[in-house]
Amino acid sequence: MNPYQQWQALKQNPVYLRETGVWGNPNPFYQQITRFSPFIIIGVISLGICGGATNPALFTGNDEMFAAACFICLPGFLITAVTLYAQIMAPALTAPTISTERMGGTWDILRTTPLSLESIFLAKLFGSLSRLRIWLILFVMTLLQGSIMACSITVFGGKLAWWGSLVGLATMLRPWLEIIFAAFVGMYASTLAGSVMMALVGAYSAVVLVKLFNSSGMWLAVSFLANLHETWSLLLTVLAPLVIYILLITAVWLGLLQQAKKLRTE
Repeated sequence: MNPYQQWQALKQNPVYLRETGVWGNPNPFYQQITRFSPFIIIGVISLGICGGATNPALFTGNDEMFAAACFICLPGFLITAVTLYAQIMAPALTAPTISTERMGGTWDILRTTPLSLESIFLAKLFGSLSRLRIWLILFVMTLLQGSIMACSITVFGGKLAWWGSLVGLATMLRPWLEIIFAAFVGMYASTLAGSVMMALVGAYSAVVLVKLFNSSGMWLAVSFLANLHETWSLLLTVLAPLVIYILLITAVWLGLLQQAKKLRTE
C-alpha cells in the first residue's frame, strides 16, 4: 500500500478510533490535565513572548536584518506558544496509552488481536495526537514563519542570502519535530514504565532536558564560545537543533520497535 492507503487503513483501525475518543474512555489523565488548560495557555503565552524572537543578536551590525528579525518575532511568539502547549499535552496523551492497558489488564487481550504491535503503537500514537486541535493553525503559522525567514535572509542577509531557503525550511520543520519527539517519548516511556505516573514523569523529564540543552540559545552560546563566523553561527543555531531532534526521534522509534519485539516474547 502507498502512504495514503496506509493512512486510510490506520484511520479505520479500532485502536486508532478508541484513542481519538470515538468510543470508550481511552485516556482519563488527558481529561484531567485539560481542566488546567487555561493556566497552561497563560503560561505558554508568557514563555512564548520570552522565546519568540528569532535570534536578533545574530544580525548585529546589519540594520535591515535586525528589523526583519524583529518582524519575525510576532509569528515566532505564536509558534512558540502553540509548540510549548503541544509539548506539554503530547506526553499526557501518549504516556498513558500502554501503561493504562497494562494496569487495566487489557494489554494481553489487545495483543491477541490480528493487529501487529507496530500498528498498535502507531494507532495509539496518531489517534492520541489527533485530539490536539492545533494542526491546521500550526501548519499555517510555521509556513508563514518559514517563508518570512527565507525571504528575509535571501533579500537582506548579504552573505547569508544563499542559505535563506534552507534556514526557512528548518524554521518551519522544527516545531513539528519538537511535538513529535514529545509524543514519541511519551509512547516509549509507556512501554517501559510499570505505571502511568512513572511514564509521565519519565516523558516530561526527557522533554524538558532536551528542550533546555537543544535550544537555539544553547547553540548560540556554543557558536560564540567557538568564535564562529556569522554565517556558521546562524546555521549552527538553526540547523543543529533540527538535526538533534531528527536523530532523537529516529532513536526513540527504533527503541519502540525493539520494545515491540520484546513484548511479543513476554
